Amino acid sequence: MTEPTISIIVPTSGRPTLTRTLASIAPQLRPGDEIIVVRDATGDSGDTPRTDAMRRARGTHLAFLDDDDVYLPDGLEKMRRFARANPGRIGIFKMEHHTGTTHWRKDEPVLRYMNVSTQNLLVPNVPGKLGRWQKQVQPASPDATYAGDYVFLTETIALQGEEPLFVDEVTVYFRPAGPLRRAWARTRRRAALGTRLRRAAR
Repeated sequence: MTEPTISIIVPTSGRPTLTRTLASIAPQLRPGDEIIVVRDATGDSGDTPRTDAMRRARGTHLAFLDDDDVYLPDGLEKMRRFARANPGRIGIFKMEHHTGTTHWRKDEPVLRYMNVSTQNLLVPNVPGKLGRWQKQVQPASPDATYAGDYVFLTETIALQGEEPLFVDEVTVYFRPAGPLRRAWARTRRRAALGTRLRRAAR
């Protein structure tokens, strides 16, 4: 089986938190992975840059991260493990923020994809079978819209033909701040120390 490779797409409006975001990705990259950073001046919450970046992505899978969020030190490895075990399936992971763990509503069929955010997704990169990142007016409520991540996910499910798998693992810290930012920094330091010790032991 081909080893999964991940293209991580990061739209950015130039926020200073981008440095922290990229620092959470870079140490986890493996051969064939890539980071695609796209300047977002559209005002559409990154939908247009994500769509543009997908056309250039070469990984077997696509992941998406906002420029003020960070991956856990083992976030990409969790995604790779899922992709190895479930080739061709979309994975929906969990993320954590200062109020606790954000979960998907997997037991509510009508709402199950309404609580899924961009950062939760790992999607097989199948040309011609990827949805659009764009907001969409809700037919039953013209004053309301579906978010771009919801539209992308539901269209991609329809095109790829299989329901996603909900993965009970946290891969992302959502906008780390305060105690969560300090916890993330401690986790990164421990991971870096572990890496140095393993290299020294070789």
